[in-house]
Amino acid sequence: MEDSHLKPSMELAEELQAQPGDKISYRIWSRSDNSLSERHAIYVGQGKVVHYNDEHHNVVKKWLSQVAAGGKVKPVNLKGTFTTFSQAEVVKRAEGQVGRSYSYDLTFSNSQNFANWCQTGKEQIGGTQVKTYILGLGAVAAVVFILHRFLKYRKCMRT
Repeated sequence: MEDSHLKPSMELAEELQAQPGDKISYRIWSRSDNSLSERHAIYVGQGKVVHYNDEHHNVVKKWLSQVAAGGKVKPVNLKGTFTTFSQAEVVKRAEGQVGRSYSYDLTFSNSQNFANWCQTGKEQIGGTQVKTYILGLGAVAAVVFILHRFLKYRKCMRT
């Protein structure tokens, strides 16, 4: 890792009041879908984060200033009813995945799910809503298809 990112990364971490084990959210320009995308990483200390790289489908450790690249960055730790690991355990879980490859999937395997898993042991927290929405759309489409076929059949039977 380049030392030129040390000072800006440490300054950004201080500004965010980031602690090792915190989940960090940042926006980047995605070449694959040509738009701004929100990504998530685990801050592991010393200005570095571990995150799932959606474009290369692997877990990497980088400087915070590299992943943020001048965009909007904020801490987004899970609170409330979610049981989370200790900060030290979150860091250990994140760093233990560096170098691993996973196939990308919008609803199951992405940077948000990786960060959620590091903090809670569960991948699907926010993503569960996406899956429910997709399943709901599928159910509605099936009902519309069946209704359409039924009405078409009924019309044919009248003539």
